Amino acid sequence: MGSYATTASMITRFGNEDLVEITDTEVPYTGEINLIKLQEAIEAANAEVDAYLAKKLHVPTVLNSAFVRMMACDVARYHVALGNARVSERDEKRYDLAVKNLKAVNKGEIGIGAATAETEALPSINLAQMTSGRPSVFGNNHY
Repeated sequence: MGSYATTASMITRFGNEDLVEITDTEVPYTGEINLIKLQEAIEAANAEVDAYLAKKLHVPTVLNSAFVRMMACDVARYHVALGNARVSERDEKRYDLAVKNLKAVNKGEIGIGAATAETEALPSINLAQMTSGRPSVFGNNHY
């Protein structure tokens, strides 16, 4: 399983305050991100992303795809909110868009914005071309 969303990428995307608000939901409130809840949501999101991408791509795909990371973060946020039974309309829209985009990648309609290990090409090498006979100086293969 890939690690598309991470705690750091979630903080970058949503901010510390927002993550505290959606993860620190049980007594005793600490005013800090509940890392256990967040990590569980991240793992669920990364597994979900892998499930969507596995049909077309060798998973885990390139983990530095900003597009996939963004989709995984949105899915993780939804899972955190869902676990708290506090899913907002905004969270649902983000999740729905992420799933729509992941399905489009799966269908080959859009790419992930980065090469994958499966499709990454090696640099070409100029090789000498062999011909039989004496080549024409005019390139028309007549002797």
